Amino acid sequence: MKRSITLLTLAVALIAVNLSRAEAADPPVRAVLTVRPIHAERQTWTDSIAASGWVAAWSEASIATEIGDYRIAELAVDVGDRVRTGEVVARLADDQLKAAIAAGEAAVDSARATSELAQSDARRAELLGPSGGQSKRELEAARIAERVAAANLAAAEAELETRRLRLDKAILRAPDDGVISARPATLGAVASAGTELYRLVRQNRVEWRAEVAADIATTLNPGMTATLTEHGKDLSVGIVRLVGPTLNAASGRATVYVDLPATGELRPGGYVSGHVDTGERQVLTLPESAVLLKDGGSFVFAVEPEGRVKRLAIVTGARRGGRIAIVSGLSPEVAVAESGVAFLFDGAAVALASDEVTP
Repeated sequence: MKRSITLLTLAVALIAVNLSRAEAADPPVRAVLTVRPIHAERQTWTDSIAASGWVAAWSEASIATEIGDYRIAELAVDVGDRVRTGEVVARLADDQLKAAIAAGEAAVDSARATSELAQSDARRAELLGPSGGQSKRELEAARIAERVAAANLAAAEAELETRRLRLDKAILRAPDDGVISARPATLGAVASAGTELYRLVRQNRVEWRAEVAADIATTLNPGMTATLTEHGKDLSVGIVRLVGPTLNAASGRATVYVDLPATGELRPGGYVSGHVDTGERQVLTLPESAVLLKDGGSFVFAVEPEGRVKRLAIVTGARRGGRIAIVSGLSPEVAVAESGVAFLFDGAAVALASDEVTP
């Protein structure tokens, strides 16, 4: 009995020693991090060309006086006001013009009376001519006097019409729909002919005059979409109307004219950046959190079935919306760690999250 107990004790001791040796030789693997395996996704990205430039009026109109030396009696609109075609925006003092019209009307009446008298004399001379009551010379003189009187009447009527037109030009009207952008006029000032009273942004249309490198300009065409941005936020979307046929002599760059919607949010004179979309392409992408940037290179950690990761060198491209394009070095079938890559190393043991995303 005592011998059996001794043998049992010895066996237990041997088992304990073997277990201790096994644990010392192959300690349990401890996970460095819990990672979520994901696969690179193919997405449609739009290629674009960066540009920057001034926002300017698509077309401006000058509202100026056509007659001179008259006082500005009224300025009906101000900067920022919307106007429509034909709307009255200013008036010049017209008392002198109205007096000139009155004098012109009197001159027309006088010329008409003279013409009627000359017509009567000519008819009388023609009636008396056959009977010998008027000589041929007198008859010819009467006819000439009639024509001269008719010409004087026409001249007086033309002069009156000219004066009426001048009176009409004392009222200045908007030549097109739009927004008043400047008002250099001063109420009460005596304006000479050609004095600009207002400047108008026609149809309230603005455009983005973006500058791009000369070699890039050849890839742009009318109809392409352009997006203006500020601090990463889209401001407006427009359409390329024209690619400038010449280059800027100072910078050697080409100007691209982009029509913008007339929303009033973008005002002429602002300098903004943006991009012009040139086409679409399929790209392989990963979240930026899955890519490790280290020592001038880009790396991902492939998740292997046995619960370890393998570092892979990749070549990356553009970034957009929190994702990065993978140019080469990774297949869509390879699962990689979604995040926490800064704490991983080649061969590190990891625990896998249960919600793996399949390709």
